[in-house]
Amino acid sequence: MIDERTLEIISSCWVRFRRVYSVEELDDECKHIICTFLLKIAEDDGEFATDLELQDDLQLCQKFERKEVKG
Repeated sequence: MIDERTLEIISSCWVRFRRVYSVEELDDECKHIICTFLLKIAEDDGEFATDLELQDDLQLCQKFERKEVKG
C-alpha cells in the first residue's frame, strides 16, 4: 500500500501540472511523476498518445524518461 506522504507528493505534482503550460516547467521530481503517468496512459491508450494537446508533453517525457510509447 502507498503511504500518505507518497500520495501527497503525487497529488501535489498533479496540481502543479494542471497549472503549467508544459511538463517542461515542472521540477525534476514532478516531471518524473507526471511523465510516468502520461507515458503509462499513452502505452495503454493509443488515442491518448495522438492527442494534439499532449504530443509535446509526451515527446518531452519520452526524452526525460528515455522511454518510447509502445501504443
